[in-house]
Amino acid sequence: MKFVSLLCLVFIFLFASCSGKIEPRTQTAMDTLCTVNAFEDGTKKLYDEIFERLAQIEKEFSATLPDSEISRINSMAGISAVKTNEEVLNVLDFALKTAWISDGAFTPAAGPLVDLWGINTDHQKIPSQAQINNALELVDFGCVGLSRDSVFLRKAGMKINLGGIVKGFAADEVCKILKMHGVKKAVVDLGGNIYVYGKKSDGSKWTVGIKNPESPSSAPLLRLCINENSVVTSGSYERYFESNGKRYHHIFDPATGFPADSGIVSATVISPSSIAADALSTATFVLGVEKSFKLLDKFKKEFGSDISFVFVCKYGSVFASADLKGSLEFVQDDSRKIVFVP
Repeated sequence: MKFVSLLCLVFIFLFASCSGKIEPRTQTAMDTLCTVNAFEDGTKKLYDEIFERLAQIEKEFSATLPDSEISRINSMAGISAVKTNEEVLNVLDFALKTAWISDGAFTPAAGPLVDLWGINTDHQKIPSQAQINNALELVDFGCVGLSRDSVFLRKAGMKINLGGIVKGFAADEVCKILKMHGVKKAVVDLGGNIYVYGKKSDGSKWTVGIKNPESPSSAPLLRLCINENSVVTSGSYERYFESNGKRYHHIFDPATGFPADSGIVSATVISPSSIAADALSTATFVLGVEKSFKLLDKFKKEFGSDISFVFVCKYGSVFASADLKGSLEFVQDDSRKIVFVP
């Protein structure tokens, strides 16, 4: 499960001309720094509308705001169904479908684990095995019931947490606003969830840098050239704490209750659907390379989505989908090779 963060997992390099450029807007939304740059089409009205929409999404989907739709649903776990709006139902429906397809590697029901570990809070700790076992009893997406107008968490103590999907949903919503306003090109960065929208003025591809998991504050490890798409990365280096020399990161394996240790240290998913890229970057990080290949094949067959990937593994191996050949390279001279997978 990914949490929102003030650190960007992916950052973007723009080589378009800056002449006539309207300053992008950066402000906090959904507990993270968000930047929208609509270049020459950027206006106060456009940016106001976008950030108002982000604030609305936070009010609906936050797991910490007491009056959010998600908090209302969680408060009635094991008691009764809660009526909610179509938007929440649609996002939850997609999250549950992804949970089933990924065999729970991504789950919207991980709230008890998120709360138990407390990573990125003032009460982060290593729970006891007994506490983890108790929490895992509640991490049961099969007990999330959806009806035409309501949600029912069938076990008392269950909690929905959509931190691993809501930024992707929000990025898709921002792109709808950009399209409605006739924006020709834009870059959307929601706390590291990147969406490059439209075409650059010179017709060239957008260039996105994928950070080096071993040194995330330094130059990027990989350079990715793409057309309009969402790029979302999950990495073990983003948020973590250390205890007795061991690092505990924020992406949990719902099968064990511990931070995932699949061999992948950075999972990037590229798709026109940012909500899909967001969920799948978490799921693939948890599953590891071989199982992720099968998951992405299943997902593409189920949803018909265009999905590409870049996996950076322990000890430096890099795997990428074959369609990225010619569009992905190491930023600096590197003796390693990228393994492109058909």
